Amino acid sequence: MVNWAIVVGINNYPERAQQNPLFGAVADACDFADWALDLAGGAVAPERLFFWTHPWPDPPPGRLTDYLAGPRPNWYHDQAGAMQPDQGRPPKAIEITTTIEDAGRAANGSDFGDDDAKRRVFVFLAGHGIRARTFDRDEETCFLAGDFAPPRGNLTPGLIPCDSFRRALLHKRFDEAIIFTDCCRSITARSSLTAQQVSDFDGEPILPWSIAFAAQDGEPAYETATPPIRGAFSSALMRGLRTHRPGPVGELHAVPLREYVRTSIEQFTDSGQVPNLLCRPDPHGPLIVPGQAPGGGTISNGPVLDVSALAVGTVLILKGGDLQPVPGVAPFTVAGPKLALPPLPVGLYSVEIDDGSGRYEIFAHPRQGVVRVA
Repeated sequence: MVNWAIVVGINNYPERAQQNPLFGAVADACDFADWALDLAGGAVAPERLFFWTHPWPDPPPGRLTDYLAGPRPNWYHDQAGAMQPDQGRPPKAIEITTTIEDAGRAANGSDFGDDDAKRRVFVFLAGHGIRARTFDRDEETCFLAGDFAPPRGNLTPGLIPCDSFRRALLHKRFDEAIIFTDCCRSITARSSLTAQQVSDFDGEPILPWSIAFAAQDGEPAYETATPPIRGAFSSALMRGLRTHRPGPVGELHAVPLREYVRTSIEQFTDSGQVPNLLCRPDPHGPLIVPGQAPGGGTISNGPVLDVSALAVGTVLILKGGDLQPVPGVAPFTVAGPKLALPPLPVGLYSVEIDDGSGRYEIFAHPRQGVVRVA
């Protein structure tokens, strides 16, 4: 599997959009991009990750910071051609859709050295959203891009109809599409809003796909009520992507992820928000995170924790992907700046700081470099 991702988070829209500011969309996009770059997560190479937020982020040291400091792929610009994201504004709708559609066209023409290689795209969109009509279909959930503005004619600028976008990505571009949208799906009072369809294919591609919405049709999505402010849906989603491994060898399919997010979102909002996820093929949907191969065995050397930010005497608990303490591994006590863990099987783990704060650090094993716990 060769993976691509396009990740967008918009907190602040231009004044003409008449949208209230958000507080968690950028942080949500940063979190998803970090997961996408993780070999134990989305396994997206930096040259295949398209990332744009507004405002531009200042993430902590780690995968995303390294990505932002390195060479990044260009985006499509409707006037200037290929270019880097403009850090002073949010991306326009055509920049989002055309950038990843062009990448998919190029991917479709390459076998990457393997005739059987599958091409997958992850899409993550966090910001405002509405329900609007499209010319080719009935109402769709539409993500509001940076050029959204109340309509002055037959078409409303800056709308990305999500299902139309999915069909476009699967038409002579990618072999699988996994889409996550953290935005409202409210029915607008402006009955004249009409979105331009994105897809250049009138049918329904018979390829694996999953599209997750933060709420049900016509319903709003909420952010968390207490700092750090995040999207409630994204908070549950990211925990599920990183820790939920219900499959026999630790894999995660779309349907188990849907059930996990639906049941755990109440930990982040008391609004009654109910996410929705649709997928093909039945009954489990596409495989989102592969598990450990049978006979994966044990890695001879355990990872090293950087605990220099913690006080001596702090107790740490090692947990597995099921969020339960690893059997046979007792809690650790910080006695210096570093702490070596014992040999561990391949998999997903977390180190919880046992001080009642709820802080923890997730990591995949094996990995390169130390695991920073703060």
